[in-house]
Amino acid sequence: MSTLDLFLEMEDGRAAPSVPRVREVRTRVALPASRLPGLDYSLNPYVGCQHDCLYCYAPYVTKRPRGKWTEVLARTDLPHVLSKELRGKRGTIGLGTVTDPYQEAERHLLLTRRCLIEIIPHGLAVSALTKSDLVLRDIDLYKELRGEVGITVTSVSPELSRAMEPGAPLPARRLDALRGLTEEGVNAYALIGPLLPMLEERDVIELVDALAATGIERAMLDRFRPRPGMFDDIRARPACKGLGDGLERAHRERDYSALEALVRRECSRKGLRCVDAF
Repeated sequence: MSTLDLFLEMEDGRAAPSVPRVREVRTRVALPASRLPGLDYSLNPYVGCQHDCLYCYAPYVTKRPRGKWTEVLARTDLPHVLSKELRGKRGTIGLGTVTDPYQEAERHLLLTRRCLIEIIPHGLAVSALTKSDLVLRDIDLYKELRGEVGITVTSVSPELSRAMEPGAPLPARRLDALRGLTEEGVNAYALIGPLLPMLEERDVIELVDALAATGIERAMLDRFRPRPGMFDDIRARPACKGLGDGLERAHRERDYSALEALVRRECSRKGLRCVDAF
């Protein structure tokens, strides 16, 4: 039995998803400067995220309590504020740097779509990142925009995804989204991030094969970097003690250099260009 199989046996391999709650907040700055390489500005229509990924770094970066991360704040005036800040701007906007711009709230509120409509006349490039196939709804806008769309795929296992990413679309839907984007000529890539420490060789091979089959030409790789308190936060969830213990153990025992080398080797075998994410 593999490390991944053992991990999925713990507590049924599932995390209890939170009931999503959304409330409105006002926007002070629409386009703060970004510290991420290749991005000049950040654009985040929401604070918090309904995908509730156990490994998410964003609550720790934004200093928001992990237990409140799925209580989503919608910046409903963002398109209006953005329209004023775009004047005279040049460069690349990172869409979804600390939240998913296509989480379920977006299906109803359309904040991300309205922001993209504001950006198009100004000619700035957009680099969007999501875990959701809802991005296909806006394919008409991405065909007009300069830039790229990244979709995060951490494995092809629906069981592992349900455990680690309880509120996110399953991997098959994300793979379909990558395929749909590439077929429409949108510059799309896959983010293998974080690189989960419980993945075995067979899991990596299946993942890279699935990514290559979508037609993308590039994958970005990001190592799992747990934030202080992350494992304790996972263990504090109902029925998730085993998940927290298993993830921490796998992280401590994993040779990430060997795992990364395996991913790069498999990407090379399938003709995918593999680059570091950050």
